[in-house]
Amino acid sequence: MFITIEFFERMDIFTRSFGNFLLSIVYFLLRTPYYIHLILPLAFLISVLILLIVMVRGNEMIVVRTSGISTASLMKPLLAFSLVLVVLSFILAEWIIPFSSSASDHLYRVKLKGEEAKVFFKNNSIWFKRNNVIYNIDFFDAKKDIVKGLTVLELSETFSVKKRYDAKEGIFKDNSWYFTNVTERIFDEKGLLTKKTYEQFKDLLQEPPSIFKIADKSPEDMGYRELSSYIKRLQRDGHDIKRYLVDLYDKIAFPFINLIMVFAAFSVGLRYMRTKHISIGILSGILLGACYWIFRSISLSLGYSEIFPPLFAAWFSNLLFISSGVIGIVTLRT
Repeated sequence: MFITIEFFERMDIFTRSFGNFLLSIVYFLLRTPYYIHLILPLAFLISVLILLIVMVRGNEMIVVRTSGISTASLMKPLLAFSLVLVVLSFILAEWIIPFSSSASDHLYRVKLKGEEAKVFFKNNSIWFKRNNVIYNIDFFDAKKDIVKGLTVLELSETFSVKKRYDAKEGIFKDNSWYFTNVTERIFDEKGLLTKKTYEQFKDLLQEPPSIFKIADKSPEDMGYRELSSYIKRLQRDGHDIKRYLVDLYDKIAFPFINLIMVFAAFSVGLRYMRTKHISIGILSGILLGACYWIFRSISLSLGYSEIFPPLFAAWFSNLLFISSGVIGIVTLRT
């Protein structure tokens, strides 16, 4: 489903030539670990619901109850298997997805779309050169399209510095860059000639934000350790890290969805699944999974907006669903 949707969204690029079509196959293979990571909890939830329906259909649930097997005992094998999925999900997010996402993004932007890749990420800064001008970006916020700590060096024919611009912050809006607190220095052979300060300066950069996203990584494409190191560096340089803390805590919270889905499935399945139609279980699983994603998206958005604390925003939907699942199982009439 993921592959089909993304293929039709970008079909004009993937089918531009036979070479692009072959590269698109490699692109989707690289995207597969990310798709598996996203769909694993929902697939596990639907599988457990189908299992309960099959047990009801074969009267196995009656045998289980009359044998004195409790709901907790029935859940133990699935809880053990869910812990395996938690570890698998964490391995995917920590080691496999950062590599595959970076490779697939580079393949799509550079090889398929033909965007320029003369932008480099070195020593936690973005560097690139255009003609006789060198640009250095200290920090780029890929979510807000904000640049902080820009230095522009304009070189003469003898490679000496002719002009230098230092900008504190810039934001991309209306297809233009707007920088604040910009200092302009002009040099000659003897040294500094003039110095000017501007409250606002337009189009100090000509490149769109998508160019920098080729070199930089978004938090979603980083592992826990890589993102943690990145946050420490931002904190050391005095940048706001609350939005990134939400993503950091979410990298721990997300794999545990597989464990929570066992409680959700048993709470809903044993209470309402008195049917023998598997399609009902699939539909119920999709609806329950959609509810979880809605609460999770809202919670993370409130964390990004700094309404919720980062740790609470990452774990709120997990706590809500596991609490509802436990209460549903405890209050279940057996």
